[in-house]
Amino acid sequence: MGNYDMRFRLSTLLLFCSLAGLTLALLAVKVLAGVQDYQALSLEDCQAIARKQNPVLAASREKVLELVADYQAARSKFLPRLVLLAYYDRQPPNRFPPSGNPGPFDLFKREGYTAVTGKQLIFDGLKTYYNTQAAKQGTQAQKQEVQRTADELGYTVTEAFYRLIEAKENLKVAQEALQQRQEFGKLTEAFYKAGKITNLDYVRAQSQVSEAEQAVVEAQNAVRLAREILSRTMGLNERVLVDIRGRLPEKFVGAGDINSLWQETLKTNPELKRLDLEIAQSQTLIKAARGSYFPEVSLQAAGDTRHRDLGGTKPEWLAGVFMEYPFFEGGLTKAQVAKATSQSAQLLEKKRDRLDGLKVDLTSAWKDHENARQGVVTTRQTVATNEEAYASSQALYRHGKAIGLDVLQAQVDLTSSRFTYIKYAVAFEISQARIKQIIGSGKAVSYQSSQSGGQKQ
Repeated sequence: MGNYDMRFRLSTLLLFCSLAGLTLALLAVKVLAGVQDYQALSLEDCQAIARKQNPVLAASREKVLELVADYQAARSKFLPRLVLLAYYDRQPPNRFPPSGNPGPFDLFKREGYTAVTGKQLIFDGLKTYYNTQAAKQGTQAQKQEVQRTADELGYTVTEAFYRLIEAKENLKVAQEALQQRQEFGKLTEAFYKAGKITNLDYVRAQSQVSEAEQAVVEAQNAVRLAREILSRTMGLNERVLVDIRGRLPEKFVGAGDINSLWQETLKTNPELKRLDLEIAQSQTLIKAARGSYFPEVSLQAAGDTRHRDLGGTKPEWLAGVFMEYPFFEGGLTKAQVAKATSQSAQLLEKKRDRLDGLKVDLTSAWKDHENARQGVVTTRQTVATNEEAYASSQALYRHGKAIGLDVLQAQVDLTSSRFTYIKYAVAFEISQARIKQIIGSGKAVSYQSSQSGGQKQ
């Protein structure tokens, strides 16, 4: 019986340990899976994550919800306003009566009052109507601002993505250059020991190895920095490790005619659409401010029950049409109209300035795009030429028909041309993304809040 209990306890313990190990393994798999999700991100993946996690875009979306609430608040004035009022008070019975003649009887000392009052606006110079329209236009303008922010974020993520690709490609080139110079350093060392070259050639080769090692270290640090910039741009947690999958572009197509791009920008740029809506909103607010020149007409009614310790309880009611006309306010309405008019004029000038700025930005991006495209074509040929020159100089050096300086210079030229090719290829993609941002993507954006503090896209 004792052996049976011992075996039962041992099997139970083993089962418990197995379940605990399985649970830990599943948790580890989930953790690793979560990390893996951020280890091979494409450009589309990075942009999708940024649209969900970036705090600037989330704040811009929340602003839309705020303006929707403003619109609902402005529209609420079209509906009647009902107020419940109640009070209970105590007064001295021997107080001075309202008639002014003291009588032989005491007045009431306790009073209770309950009433429901209502007010329905009939006419207020169309202030409520225009304020409602202005709030609606403000909401639409903010939606265009969200679109502009999303396009800007897409460009920023694209730039950070390709900067990371550039840093990785530069690291590969630096490591290959280091390997070449180390091999050449070993060759010069063997030639120096054999007495075929001078000490100067050997020292130069070793110096080039040290410089290549420094270049590798700088390239590794550049990769770390680019990865951190991409992670912060996407709005990820600091503890999340991010890596990407991507490569340099292979096809380099022209951007098109600058005038056609500008005409498309005038039609689809969200910033221009927002300014147009803000101008329309400001003109609507001018009309709303002018509404204060007119009287306000409303229908008001009240029903109440009043109870006193003397006189008992009695219902009362009141209904009527009321008009309020402030014929003197010290110039308040005039000042409000002048302010709204000035704000509208400011927006017109702001749009004119922004048009000039956008034209310059588009031209600059188009110039960078075409320069990078031509630079890629040129550096491809330069890289091929320098590869041939490096192979030839190395072969001649082995046969004693070239000096070490020729090989080192060929190595430097080849490495420099490869760096230049990477720079132009990345600049091509970044300038292309910049052109798309200026023109505007035109994609619809969702404004519904998510429970995690961001927005659902």
